Amino acid sequence: MKPQMWISIFASILLLAPNLSAQKSPEDLLEEINRLPAVERQRRLEDGAKKEREVVWYSTMNREDSNELMRAFETDYPYIKVNFVTAGGPKTLNRITAEYRAGAHLYDATGYRATFLTPTRKAGVIMRYRTPLREFLRPGFVDQEGYFNATFTRAFMFIVNKNLVAPKDYPKSFANLLEPKWKGKLAMDNESYDLLAAMLDHYGDTEGRRMAEALGRQEPGFRRGTTLVGQLVAAGEFSIMVDGSNHLAYDLKKKGAPIEYMFPEPFIPVMIPQGFWVAARPPHPHAAALFVDFMLAKKAQEIMANQGRWVSRKDVKYQVDPGQRKQQVVSHEKWGERTAELVQLYNRLIMRDAK
Repeated sequence: MKPQMWISIFASILLLAPNLSAQKSPEDLLEEINRLPAVERQRRLEDGAKKEREVVWYSTMNREDSNELMRAFETDYPYIKVNFVTAGGPKTLNRITAEYRAGAHLYDATGYRATFLTPTRKAGVIMRYRTPLREFLRPGFVDQEGYFNATFTRAFMFIVNKNLVAPKDYPKSFANLLEPKWKGKLAMDNESYDLLAAMLDHYGDTEGRRMAEALGRQEPGFRRGTTLVGQLVAAGEFSIMVDGSNHLAYDLKKKGAPIEYMFPEPFIPVMIPQGFWVAARPPHPHAAALFVDFMLAKKAQEIMANQGRWVSRKDVKYQVDPGQRKQQVVSHEKWGERTAELVQLYNRLIMRDAK
């Protein structure tokens, strides 16, 4: 996505705030229900959902993983049909923004990187939802105010094609990727903004920019979407994916792709967690609450963990465990207000404005 589009989305959702502030929200309804004893709370949500009969999910997950979660939810709640639209985070944000500006309230729940939590919250397009399941989430996956309930995050790692790269040449650090032999042989998603944020946080602004610029001079091949980039590396079109993730690497290897993966040194960049929230004006509020609860419950979290994700629940283990290695988790508090700046830096330093 062009940087102008990201900046336009960022500005548009900020403009929504005065348009929505005067409207009545169903937030109070769910807040009241959440204060009930557990059995009564569940009964109230299910009674309401049986009348609503559907939930609309704007999914930013890939279709295969989304389908697995929907099947599990509909098994638990056979009277609720999940209607979903699958798109990337930027397209989903753009859609939500356009709908709310037009006064159309069509979706119930969605999730995307919490980079956009601050402007999204200020715009009033999501509600507070203090589900009791918040107590089961790991530190950093939940906020104090009730807007942020995260489902998972992903760690960046290198994915190499074993047919093209000998084990002795596997990169161990970002510095290794700057060696002349890798010029023109690297691949990246054209929207790996969190990776740049982690580099700037770890190395500091000056050294982080220098590293990013040097990486850009290696002339990586850019494509839209990490799944596509991973598939191209597995197919042998590129030797190394710079911004692979634990989820993608685990999935490719499980399917028999000729790849190997490794966490970079001296730190593991970790993306801003994936928030999952209820729309400010959900057409099916009871079903929306049940759906968010399901995504934070152990059953769904185990499904996501088996897909290779680092999930938010403390009682669900990771499939790809980093051990005790240092992690640099991108802060949505720091970068949430600086998203437009981060996008511009990424396109200028790493993508070199697509030159």
